[in-house]
Amino acid sequence: MSFFSKFFIVLYTLTYYSGSCSIYKNLKYFNTLHASELRHHVVKRGLQESSHPFNKIKEVHFRTLGRDFRLILTPRKGVLHSNFQAYSVDGNGKEKPVAIDHENFYEGRMFGEKWSHASVHLEDGVMTATISLPDETYHIEPSWRHMPELGNESMVAYKESDVRLSWHASNHSPCAYVKEGPHWNETVEEEYEEEEIDPVKVEASKDREKRQAEYEYTPTKTRCPLLLVADYRFYQEMGGSNTKTTINYLISLIDRVHKIYNDTIWQDRAESEGFKGMGFVIKKIVVHSEPTRVRGGEAHYNMVREKWDVRNLLEV
Repeated sequence: MSFFSKFFIVLYTLTYYSGSCSIYKNLKYFNTLHASELRHHVVKRGLQESSHPFNKIKEVHFRTLGRDFRLILTPRKGVLHSNFQAYSVDGNGKEKPVAIDHENFYEGRMFGEKWSHASVHLEDGVMTATISLPDETYHIEPSWRHMPELGNESMVAYKESDVRLSWHASNHSPCAYVKEGPHWNETVEEEYEEEEIDPVKVEASKDREKRQAEYEYTPTKTRCPLLLVADYRFYQEMGGSNTKTTINYLISLIDRVHKIYNDTIWQDRAESEGFKGMGFVIKKIVVHSEPTRVRGGEAHYNMVREKWDVRNLLEV
């Protein structure tokens, strides 16, 4: 499947969604922030409604993690497709459209910084944000997913450098793969043999690279459309059994991934200039609010089941 083919992402609840994986285990340090500590006001509003990004400018002030934040924000659609649609699906498979307020999504910068980028979602006074600065990236999200005892008006703020990643304690390569067959558990060791260098072959290789450099690839399509599907457990655990909260959370996740891809320079060869600006756009989101009812012997990714392995989940 090519990078820009439409593909499906099925989001399901893994072990780290449950309460068994504590925030204290995943973060070296974090602060909590109450909605009342956010001070925000509109500093500019156009006389007429307009889609221009600077028709409305909003400022948000708060202090956390030992520093003051002053965000200058403008509304945006960001990773949402121009024909974006969202649906809630019940146990019988009946879809119901869900309206999303695009005015709750913002992007902007941090005042006083030469370079910065902020991606923000505000709803009911609570903020979900990623703030990128030259030396650090800050994340803010609702605290109820990690510490429900704090209520629905609190947030957790942490630095990206304080996240304990699971692969830090692993000896496996991050680019692992699945081996099948009777020898799946055997270690494969590559053998290297010394080879004499043929100057004729080297010169031919240089000529070939020179010809390839004359035909640099310039992408014409830079956005991959996504259909996001959240099962009922994701809806319950990560969305707090609220359809709009689930949808907004999914949008925030893809927004983070989109920024990583969009800022990456893709190169086929070290000597090529490469290209950037590749990313994602969300065309449709489907949220299952209930387990899908199935007949005996049938399988469905959204049916009641304690555990899924990746292979079986993708096959159904």
